[in-house]
Amino acid sequence: MEQPRKHSASRPIEYLLSGISSTSAILTRFIRSVRASHSDLSAVTRELSDLRLLLELLRDEPSIPLLLQAQMLLLLESCGNTLIRIDSILTQCRNATDWNQAGRAQIGQCRDDIGLFREVLGLALDILSL
Repeated sequence: MEQPRKHSASRPIEYLLSGISSTSAILTRFIRSVRASHSDLSAVTRELSDLRLLLELLRDEPSIPLLLQAQMLLLLESCGNTLIRIDSILTQCRNATDWNQAGRAQIGQCRDDIGLFREVLGLALDILSL
């Protein structure tokens, strides 16, 4: 039986799914070491979980128009950059003081960005369902 042809966004989606797994593990370790971050980072974890589900659905989509694929690739790159930023912020925060002074606000912006990426990818999936 012939394998279905993968679209050009399949590989970047796989990389992003791997990045989400890595960032989720970093978030969990950080929450354990800096308990004050729990409520803020739980929200980020939920956003990442929702994003993961959308990405898995898009990865399995049999055909995505080329124009939409091109737009998705830009969005996936931006999302990957946000994951890198989260990892960097958490690496810089060594304790609750660092978290409260700088990390919380920076992570809040990242959470908002991930939420926006999730919404746009959700719209893309809705378009494909029409």
